[in-house]
Amino acid sequence: MASNPFSTRFIRPGAIPFLFAGDDSAASRIERLQENGWWGQIIGHHGSGKSTLLAALKPELEAAGRQIVEIALHQGQRRMPPLNRRSLMATTQLVIDGYEQLSWWSRWQVKLLCRWCGAGLLVSSHADVGLPTICRTEASEQIARAIVAQLLGDGEAIITSSDVAAAYEATGGNVRETLFRLYDVYQQKAMQPAAR
Repeated sequence: MASNPFSTRFIRPGAIPFLFAGDDSAASRIERLQENGWWGQIIGHHGSGKSTLLAALKPELEAAGRQIVEIALHQGQRRMPPLNRRSLMATTQLVIDGYEQLSWWSRWQVKLLCRWCGAGLLVSSHADVGLPTICRTEASEQIARAIVAQLLGDGEAIITSSDVAAAYEATGGNVRETLFRLYDVYQQKAMQPAAR
């Protein structure tokens, strides 16, 4: 049996491209970040593509001469992990995924440290944390369908539009959880004997 296209290795942030709307691009988001002194926030609900967008911006940040220091915070993590302060300088871009996890005190310390070192700060958050907004990520069933089409490629269409719609509705509009749910649907359907 072929690999399930909804396996974590295929759907983790960076494994699938962020879907920009219209003329939007990673380069235009980096321009906006640069205009704001390399400070900015990406805001969106759970599973709306914030981590995927951060992954899409990394190559553009590096191309702009930024040295990335990346931190991914997990549920309930209220403090920053130790940072090597010597690694923060004017060309550093501190990227924190899940910034809203930090206490207000930890956020204040991070901002102060970045200002003191002249480093940039790019964060993802579920709500406004007082930085210039670089992007608001939005989830939709249409985006979920487009991602599913990418993952399935030209292969057999085991997953249907109604499967995507049902998974999207069941997860309350969380695209990441929709993809996790479709893993099980794919496994079930792939294991069924072919109709004769």
